[in-house]
Amino acid sequence: MWLINFWGKFFEKKRVIYIDVIRVVAMMLVVLAHSCASRLSIRDGAFSWDVANGLVIITEIAVPLFFMISGATILNSKKTRNVGYLFKHRLVRVVIPFLIWSVLSAFFIRVIQRTFEMHDFLKSVALIYHQPVLMAYWFIYPLLGLYLLSPLLKALVDNIDDKLMNYLLILWIVTSIFLPNVVTSVPQQWSAYFQGYSMLFITSSSSLGYFILGYKLTQARHRQLNRTKVALIIVLLLAINIILGFLTDGNHLRYLNIISNLIIPMIAALCFTWLKSFETHYPTWLSKTIEFVAPLTYGVYLVHGLTIAVVEGLFGFHYFIPNFILSTVISLIIIFILSKIPLIKKIML
Repeated sequence: MWLINFWGKFFEKKRVIYIDVIRVVAMMLVVLAHSCASRLSIRDGAFSWDVANGLVIITEIAVPLFFMISGATILNSKKTRNVGYLFKHRLVRVVIPFLIWSVLSAFFIRVIQRTFEMHDFLKSVALIYHQPVLMAYWFIYPLLGLYLLSPLLKALVDNIDDKLMNYLLILWIVTSIFLPNVVTSVPQQWSAYFQGYSMLFITSSSSLGYFILGYKLTQARHRQLNRTKVALIIVLLLAINIILGFLTDGNHLRYLNIISNLIIPMIAALCFTWLKSFETHYPTWLSKTIEFVAPLTYGVYLVHGLTIAVVEGLFGFHYFIPNFILSTVISLIIIFILSKIPLIKKIML
């Protein structure tokens, strides 16, 4: 319990640099993934398609990292048990900007693509509870669910030991990652034997597992970490996933997806631990840069879909790496400018 209390006070009093580093890395990976999406939609056998595909496979750890840092920060905060604080502060800071940017995105994406129709626009906004106006916004929906559950999850993690938490994470791996991927990867005549009845695991979800995993990794006692070996393992696992991604393309060797999807949480956990090991060792210039960029990441996430659409409209989607760099820079500039306007910062960021 002393470790839980220590980390709770540490997270409350001080901005933890490695958490911000992970936040910035995850944000950049998300923008990269969506910058490659249009190129992947046109399969023409060109080498650039293979490059885009490989990059997107690498970016699959972005969302797990986002859930993990959310769990790390929220479940380490003493304020999390306060339901009033949740509804007056946390949810407001996420929901209001999300709603505003959803309306703006629904409008401007149609203008950019020259498909605007008032009925279609209004319908998209009206259905926002049912589906996001941009697919890039899907992440907000499970995140809001975790926010709503966070007071209960905080009470849970504060009162269970490592063995029970490990049991919870093993249950998550088996029910939310392994078995569902067996169902989608084995031939159809066999999949029914692995598909559980829909009412069996009512609380399991991939986002919940990553949320708790992020918290658990912050509680790990300090150990001497061989950063070089861990980095090599991360690179090796990423390379394996890229190879598996190409091998399982289409209907070929689909059962290998089981391995690929089990590797993703391993890579995410290793990246989290590796970046955490540099805490207090980050160069001053990098710490300052991260402290500047990290508060802008949610705004960048909300605006990057529009930015990519504009950039692709100007330069095409084949130049996905320059598009990624340009979209990231433009999004950061836009959000930085908006963050300097108090009213806009309060309601849109």
